[in-house]
Order: sequence, then structure tokens, then C-alpha cells
Amino acid sequence: MADTGAPEGKAPDAEGRRRTLAEQELVNSLGWLVAMRWIVGVGVLLATVVASRVLRLPIPEFALYGVGLFILAYNAGLRWWLGQLGRTLPDSTHACAVFARAQIGLDWLAITVLTALSGGIESPVIIFFLFHISIAALLLPHAHAFLYVALAPALVSLVVSLEYWGVIPHVALFGPPRYDQLTYVGTVLSFFTAACYMLAYFCVAISVRLRRREEEVGGLYEIVRDTTATLDLQTVLSRLVESATRVLDCKGAAIRLLDRERGQVAFVATYGLSEKYLEKVPQDFRRARLDQATMAGEPLFVNDTAEDPRIWNLDRVREEGIQSMLSVPLAGKQGPLGVLRAYGGEGHKFSEEDAAFLETVAAHGAVAIENAQAYRMLEELDREKSRFIRIATHELRSPIGVTESLLTALAGGYVGELAPQHIDVVNRALKRVQALKSLVNDLLDLASAKAQMKHSERRRVSLNGLVAEVCDRLQARAQEKGIALVCDVPAAPVDVMADPTDLDRLVVNLVGNGVKYTEAGAVHVTLSRETDQTRLVVADTGIGIPTECLPNLFQEFYRAKNAKALEEAGTGLGLAIVKDLVERYAGRIDVESREGVGTTFTVTLPLAAEGDLQTQDTAAVAG
Repeated sequence: MADTGAPEGKAPDAEGRRRTLAEQELVNSLGWLVAMRWIVGVGVLLATVVASRVLRLPIPEFALYGVGLFILAYNAGLRWWLGQLGRTLPDSTHACAVFARAQIGLDWLAITVLTALSGGIESPVIIFFLFHISIAALLLPHAHAFLYVALAPALVSLVVSLEYWGVIPHVALFGPPRYDQLTYVGTVLSFFTAACYMLAYFCVAISVRLRRREEEVGGLYEIVRDTTATLDLQTVLSRLVESATRVLDCKGAAIRLLDRERGQVAFVATYGLSEKYLEKVPQDFRRARLDQATMAGEPLFVNDTAEDPRIWNLDRVREEGIQSMLSVPLAGKQGPLGVLRAYGGEGHKFSEEDAAFLETVAAHGAVAIENAQAYRMLEELDREKSRFIRIATHELRSPIGVTESLLTALAGGYVGELAPQHIDVVNRALKRVQALKSLVNDLLDLASAKAQMKHSERRRVSLNGLVAEVCDRLQARAQEKGIALVCDVPAAPVDVMADPTDLDRLVVNLVGNGVKYTEAGAVHVTLSRETDQTRLVVADTGIGIPTECLPNLFQEFYRAKNAKALEEAGTGLGLAIVKDLVERYAGRIDVESREGVGTTFTVTLPLAAEGDLQTQDTAAVAG
């Protein structure tokens, strides 16, 4: 029941897991740090020139030049390493973290040497330690940021100690040196250490809040995308609880829906919970006291499951390692639908911010649930409508067939001679019955296609033979009207995966319409093969379709006004059936027409793949 797939929206690393936003930010910043270091290296060289040649400060000029060149040199090496990293391990978060630590380590070595060469404890360079502390706090894991905080004062203290003991010379930039005055040194180191820790604390706090907001926004984006991209309720709810677990950084999450008729609540989507735990929870809503309290309308906090009397089966909760819970209601338009609950492990506490985020997630979840319920209701109504049409038309088929046979017998004189006026009446009645029979057949075809009551068997069908056979079948009707029916199919096989009966119905409708509404000229049927699809074109020189009628052409029971004027009989269902069949087989139908000039229908269908079943005998299609 629990969905353990990786969340979408972030690139996976080489280990196959999804990166967090902090890890993605680290990867994206590697190149930026390398680019900024070129400026720093050049800046050290220029600052040395200005300090020694313009300001005439007593600094070890050539040693500082060496540090500047050293920065540029190791930055070139880092640039090469970054290029290799992008080609060999482009998605390894661990390799990127090692690279980032190498950058910062080399930078701190350079800053320490610069500090020693520019006055030690009196050097203005020590302020650059603060810049790197902020970078480490924003990019590296937060525990590492405080490690760098401890390292910065230690490095400055090392320089001061080496100067004090005479291991390295002190560079006095301004006035008499004070590196040997313990009060001064202690005061500067104390303020510097405090500044390092305060800066790290504020940077980490800001980073945590920003990353939390980024996680929330990213999670909500995925939830909104999922709820609008599919009507598969299980998929949406599974991703929803997964996103909630990831953003809240908790043990797991679950959605429990209320079945009012049975008086039960049941898990419909979970993440991070064991199957054993899910089997033990109560299904009876009367016993689910937490669910009852949550559905009253407010977020429910359980900070310690051991002390909350509403927890059912506390031993099982302890076995699962759940210490805290946060529940929010799934509120629908007609009342509560269920509960969205987050579970915290040992030491995890939920906050008001967590509740606000979870309520937002629950709102989207409720929308998804109600949308899915409404969609199912519409599907059920559509099935019932199709079922009614199928049953009604099926019951009409038999009496219509009998009536047609009787009228045919009367018109043919098989039951005795009729007066001319009687023959006319019988023929008119027969024509009406035949039109009704056509309507019934089309309704059955349409209802079957929409409700998918007819489970069609898809197989490899040669469209060449099918199109040629349909044209042969309709050739006599075209000759009766004095028009040409031209069929052009390629010699190379053109195969599609479909039910041959469906394809026959599709082609017969299009070619039959062309013959039916063409009084003079020709109907051209062309089949061609393209890269991954086949194209069927049926072009006629018939009455054409008025421009204003084209948008409604594929609607059920719709007939263009000039078609009604030409021939009264017609159901207006043929093209609706054609469109439904084309879309069922992932195809496309287009129409171009000019009234009084002719009409061209173009159908494209995907070709059968090489591994599909062998071509079936199309001779059976007509039957």
C-alpha cells in the first residue's frame, strides 16, 4: 500500500536517490565559486600592487604575489576537476560535496597565509573568513557550517601564536605592533569568534527557513501538477503523502477516508509506514477517536503518543517508532472526507508551520478526491446511458427487421398484386423503416464504442487489403450514380494494430459518405505509408460542407444543411463513430471542404511495431 518511489521534480544522483534542494543548490553553485575565485586571485595581485607601490605599506610584496598566483593556479586545477566531474560523475552528490570541501579548504589555507603576510591579528584579511563561513552555512550541511566556525578562530589563533613565539615574522601595517599584547589579542579573538558564531547561526537559520519554504513550494507544485495531470486517484494520493513526508521531514504520512455508509475509516494512501502497522489500525469510525477529533475541523497535534489517551493500540504505535502525530481534516463540499496524518519518529515535533503546510496539502487532496468521485459518477452515468441505448436499440432491431421483411414482400407483390397508390405508400413506409434500421445500427455501434462493451481484439491488420476490399464493395453503388471510385494503395505492406471490424467500419463510413454526397465526378481513396504512421485520404468532388458547419461536423446526430437538402435519410452518427474509432487507436482525423467543390478527410494512424502479431487474413473483415 505504501508508495516508496522517489519523488519527482529533482534530478537523481549517481546513487539513484533524489537530491534535496540543499544538495541541488550545492551542485549548481560549484561553477559559480570557481568563477568568483578568478576575481579573488586577480584582486589579491592588484591589491598587493596598490598596497606596496601606491600606499607604500611595509608588506612582503613578492610573497603576496605568490599567494595570488597560488590562488589562480589551484583554481585552474579546480576548474579542470569540475570539468572531469561533469563528464564522469555528473549526478554524484557525494563527489560534488567532496569538491566543495576541497574548494573551501584551499581557500581557507590561502586566507590563513594572507592573514599571516598582512599583519596577523591586525590584518583586515581576517574578515574574509566571515564570507566563507556564510558560504559554508548556506551551501554545506548545517552541522558542517559550525565546524568551520570553530576552525576559523583556531586558524587565526594559530597565526597569532606562531608570531608570538617568533616562528613566523609579524608584519606591522599600521603603527606599533600589538600581536604580543595579550589583552588586545584576546579581545579581538573573542569578538571575532562571537562574530563567526553569530553569522553562522543567522545564516543557518535563514537557510533552514528558505530551504523549508523551497521544499514546501516544490512539494505543492508537484501536488498541483499531479492533481491536474491525472484522474487516477490512487496515483495522486500516493504522491501527495510522499510529498508531505519529504517536506515535513517526518517518518511517514497517510490518508484515511471515511465511508459513511459502513461507518468505517480506511487507509487509501500511505508512505513510510509498514504493512504490519496498517493491518492493526481500527477500521470502525466509532473507535477512531483521533479521526473523529480531526474531522471536527482543526489540526490535531499529538506531541507524545504515550501520553495521549486517544491513541488506539499504543504498543503497536511504539513498535512502529511513532512518537508524534499531526492530523488535518480533508474537507469536502458536503462535509469531511477523511484525514491526512503525518507521523513523527523519536524526538520529532510538529510545528504550527507544519500544520499550515499540511492543511494546504489536504485542500488539494480533497479537490483531487472530489474530482475523482465526480469523474466516476460521470463515467457511471455515461455507461448507464450507453447501456440504455444498447438495450433499447437491440430490442428495436427485431421488430424493425420483421417490418422491413413484410414491407419488402408487399412491395414485391409476393402476397398479391397491389394498386399503384398502395405500392407508393408501401415503398415510402419501407424507406422510412430502412432509415430507422440504419439509425438503430449506428446507435448500437456508437453505444458499443463509448461504453467499450465490445472488447475488441487488437491484431496486426493489413490496411492495404482492407481499403481495397471496401472500395470493391462500394464500387457498384458508385457506378449506379455514374461517378468514379478510384482506390490507390501501395504495394508495400501498411499494417496497423486494431480490430479489423473497427477499421472496416471507419473506412466504410468515410468512403460511403464520399459516394453518397457526390453527384458527379469522382471519389479518390489514397493510402500511404510515412515514417511511423499511415495516412488515409478520402477526397470527393461532392456537395462539400459549409464553413459554418465544419466545427460541429463530428457531433452526434449532426448533419450539414446541404446534406439534409440532398438526402433526407441519414442519422448524423457516421462521422461521430469515425472520430471515436480514430481516437481509440491514437490517431487523428482532419477535414478540408469547400461547399460545391468537394471534401477531403485525412486519417492518420500509428503503424504496427515490428514485434507485433503477424498480419491477419483480411478476407474475413467484410464478413
